[in-house]
Amino acid sequence: MRTLTLPIQAGRLIVTVRREEPPLEHCLACATRQNPRRLYLFVSKVLGKHWPVRPTVMRAVHIRLAAEIAHMPGPLLVIGMAETATALGRGVAEEAALQAGRDDVLYLQTTRCRLSRPLAFGFDECHSHAPEHAVYLPEPALQPLFRAARTLVLVDDEISTGRTLAELARAYLGCNPAVEEIMFACITNWLSDARRREMVALLERPMRFPALVEGEFEFEPDPAFPPPALPQVMAGLARCHDDIMTDPARVGLIAGRWRSPGLPACPRDRPLTIIGTGEYAYTPFRLALALEEEGRDVRFQSTTRSPILVGDAIVSRREFPDHYGDGIPNYLYNLDSDRLPVVVYEHPAMLAAHPLPGQIGGLALAVGEPCRGS
Repeated sequence: MRTLTLPIQAGRLIVTVRREEPPLEHCLACATRQNPRRLYLFVSKVLGKHWPVRPTVMRAVHIRLAAEIAHMPGPLLVIGMAETATALGRGVAEEAALQAGRDDVLYLQTTRCRLSRPLAFGFDECHSHAPEHAVYLPEPALQPLFRAARTLVLVDDEISTGRTLAELARAYLGCNPAVEEIMFACITNWLSDARRREMVALLERPMRFPALVEGEFEFEPDPAFPPPALPQVMAGLARCHDDIMTDPARVGLIAGRWRSPGLPACPRDRPLTIIGTGEYAYTPFRLALALEEEGRDVRFQSTTRSPILVGDAIVSRREFPDHYGDGIPNYLYNLDSDRLPVVVYEHPAMLAAHPLPGQIGGLALAVGEPCRGS
């Protein structure tokens, strides 16, 4: 066990690490949110969101967490949290299915997009600047798995209080009270032993908490730091996204059946940054991974709705409209200017409508999967 003091613009984080594999410094850095409700942020160095990461490093994380769930009783329902953990969640589900050679791993992700299809349930992420999550019912052929899962696995990049995942778990238990065990899987888990016992009592099920880093932290705000204002958002909340949603993860898929859409024709004379767009991150990650396995010099990261101040772990910030046409500011952090950026969208209509590739001097492509069950 060791204790570290990590200063940021808004104050300092005092972190006590109980277990770390790999070391904490390899997994995360810290930054200041542009959000007065929660000023601090742990910036993952292995997730592929705010920090560019080699795809093989990301896959190693998926494989390690998947080993913790691969042999749990099935059917197995894995839910990844939008938007930050969609690539992580599906990566863990895909690797678990492959490791155990099973075909009863159903993967879903939460989403903030609106679809004209039945909703399983919704819930809020109370500290977020964009709190509303939705979980849609899978296609009819997949609903028996959805309603009969014996093990529920919720995947997020970081667990601080467990409140959001507990809300999600309770909502799912309303659909399927026969769940036998619940797992909260993540890269970094800050839950104390007492808080874990509270989760078990609340959900009335045996629970496990697989993670790479475990510990606790305390944030001490700097009283001289002025609380930042949230970005102004003029969102069209009634907009339906059916016409541009192609990622099947929002409506359920059987993990372990990934099929590559083929490698993009990227220039070979420059190192690359493959960029996922918001919730659409797993397919862009797999394209980046395939390019790296081909011998290319590749990093992967994603755009995000999360507003973070420049400084600390954030060395650069680009702001632009969201690619869904909702009028919500989006951001790209820590882009390496020496690499050719390639922005990957889930629908061809986004290629002409979204300004990001032109703003960063990059390329754009659309690699859509059908938005249906597998």
